[in-house]
Amino acid sequence: MNRNTLSFLALAVSMLFGAGFVAVPDAARSGYAAIGGVVVALAWIASGRFGRREHVLPRR
Repeated sequence: MNRNTLSFLALAVSMLFGAGFVAVPDAARSGYAAIGGVVVALAWIASGRFGRREHVLPRR
């Protein structure tokens, strides 16, 4: 996948995670924050690590 697509997916996951705090009861927010933080971090790491560049500059 290209980096733009993975970055968009990571952004969407981040936004949905943030909006999900409204739906989670107060007692379960600490678990939701821990699990969601890991998912968001993995999404951003994947976009940087596995994303292919659109234009690769030639080596000199």
